[in-house]
Amino acid sequence: MAGIERPELLPDCDASARRREPDDVILTCLVRMADDSLADNLRTSSLHACEIRGGAALATASFMVHAPGPWHDELQRILRMAGVNVDRPPYSYAEYTVGLCYVAGAKGLPAGLRHRAADDLVHRANDVGYAEARNLLPKNGWGWLADAVREGWAVWTANLFAEDETAPLTTRMRVGLALAEYEHPTGYIPGAVEQLVAHPGATSADRLALAMAVAQRAPRDATNLLCCVASDPIVQVGHRMHAIGRLDEIDPLMAEKMRAIQTRLPAARVARDQHRETAEHTQREAAAQRERETPKAVVDRLDSKVEELLDDLRGRGSADWLADQLDNHIAETHWEGVTQDIADICGVVCDDEIEASLRLLEALTQIRFGGETSSTPDMLGLGAQGDQNFSQLNQEELGGVARVEAERSWEFWRKLVEKHGWDDEDDCFGELDRQMDEVNRNVGASTCERAGNHLRALQQHLVWELWPALVNAAEKRDYAAARGFLATARLLADEAERAEALWKKATVADYTFDPLTMSWPRDFWLVLEKWRGGTAAPSARL
Repeated sequence: MAGIERPELLPDCDASARRREPDDVILTCLVRMADDSLADNLRTSSLHACEIRGGAALATASFMVHAPGPWHDELQRILRMAGVNVDRPPYSYAEYTVGLCYVAGAKGLPAGLRHRAADDLVHRANDVGYAEARNLLPKNGWGWLADAVREGWAVWTANLFAEDETAPLTTRMRVGLALAEYEHPTGYIPGAVEQLVAHPGATSADRLALAMAVAQRAPRDATNLLCCVASDPIVQVGHRMHAIGRLDEIDPLMAEKMRAIQTRLPAARVARDQHRETAEHTQREAAAQRERETPKAVVDRLDSKVEELLDDLRGRGSADWLADQLDNHIAETHWEGVTQDIADICGVVCDDEIEASLRLLEALTQIRFGGETSSTPDMLGLGAQGDQNFSQLNQEELGGVARVEAERSWEFWRKLVEKHGWDDEDDCFGELDRQMDEVNRNVGASTCERAGNHLRALQQHLVWELWPALVNAAEKRDYAAARGFLATARLLADEAERAEALWKKATVADYTFDPLTMSWPRDFWLVLEKWRGGTAAPSARL
């Protein structure tokens, strides 16, 4: 019977199948660490080696010391002796997935530890994780699932195994019996149990045992299973009668119906022949389907997945939605709106899924076209340096804007006075007070406008230049450039957060400017000095 093909990639993990296997050094360290017959110094040095290697190796060691089982206390002792910190580990989600593959496939480790890793792998990646686990553990060594279910763990893994047509049927029936005995919620029957009870290739005794196990735990839930056994001509007569007898205790009316159809059932040999013909027809259809599955169809699926990932990248940074109301929110001094716009920008460019998409695109490209791309998968996301080729603004520069505007306003007022004279020669100080208020208002408006324009420029640069460049690089399979654009986008997001704070401060700040910090003709200077009480400030105050 053909086995399950090993998946080339796992969800949220860009490591290929070849890279999900430990090298000889790490494998030796893992085996030594778990071997309680070795001296403590050998075991602790192996743990230190995993720590130094980091990444998937450290993730593997972290899983091993935390996994429940008879080895747990001993590995915890080794962990304390080594002093290695695995509680806040510096490895990624993908590296931990690779670490689970290391443990599940390491032949020198305790079988129970490998089983725990396989179960965690299935919980992480469902069907794909199950396919990986089936290729890492011995093909005919899955009977442990029955014991695991009875101990209360690996239930989902057991469901997938019991449904797996490529697995040995006798082992599936043993695991199915454990699932039938498991305390599932009332009214729920695992699909795997229903499938096995109806399986024509299983012995009638095993099929009856599954139905009776469910009836023992939840009689009402077992009615359909007992009917399935009682109405199948392939099942031995004695086993059918046994099922009908149990139905008498649960649903007498249904039991009578099952008794009534017994005389109309075909002979067991005829039923088996019909089943064999059906199975052969199904196999022929499957073979024909495999023949129709041409290399072009495989290539088309790869191209479709690549295009799907590219569409997702395009949509994330689209000008149609990303902070598209920022201009209005700034004009309305809408703090909450601006905060949400900047949060949207940061959320898009800082999302880990962007890096994961680029890694997956590169891996799929290697599968699709072969050869190497712009960098090896091990270097994905590492070392990408962004360029700060976008506008920047700080408090000092904004202060310069304020001073230029203030000086311009005072200079314009001076020229008006020189040309037309004072509004009221007897109330020069009142005119200066009014001019001071007007200048300060102009300065405040100018600084708000400058900070707002800076925010607008950042958003425009991201959605019209930077993000399209990132997508274009990904389309051309230049993933090194795409990672560089992503790094630049993240620098821009940092600048946007600083610019937001600067804009908010500008909207509430009370700006004042001392005109005596400017150069004035002597007659103006004397009036200004008297107006300020003879105490000129040494510099402008912002």
